[in-house]
Amino acid sequence: MTTKLDEKQYELVNQYVGMLDTIEEALKYVEASFTDLSKTEGDRVLSDVFVAIGQISESNGLLKEMFDGREGIQQALTQFETVTDQAWKLDGQLDNNEVKQSIVQEKLSPAFSTWKASIDKELNPYLTH
Repeated sequence: MTTKLDEKQYELVNQYVGMLDTIEEALKYVEASFTDLSKTEGDRVLSDVFVAIGQISESNGLLKEMFDGREGIQQALTQFETVTDQAWKLDGQLDNNEVKQSIVQEKLSPAFSTWKASIDKELNPYLTH
């Protein structure tokens, strides 16, 4: 029982879901960079992840309006707070590799993956034609 999105709405949802895939890949890279020394861009990629998390937060407001009354989507969007809560744990810890690795691998990455799965489940039906 999905409502058809207009072209702009479809594009927003499509880009949003695409950005989530990119963030997930970036987090995998950051996790690998802790042990694979050839992956030297871990800190820069992590910085990009923070920027993307900020963009997701902004987009969530638009999506909440767009899907007003769709309880599943509303709940999934609200659960993004669990991701931002984990990201904030890195504040002031970026120079401490052990703490940074622990937070990314044990908190931020799993929180993001869990949240992304719930968003994908809610939004993907709108992306199939």
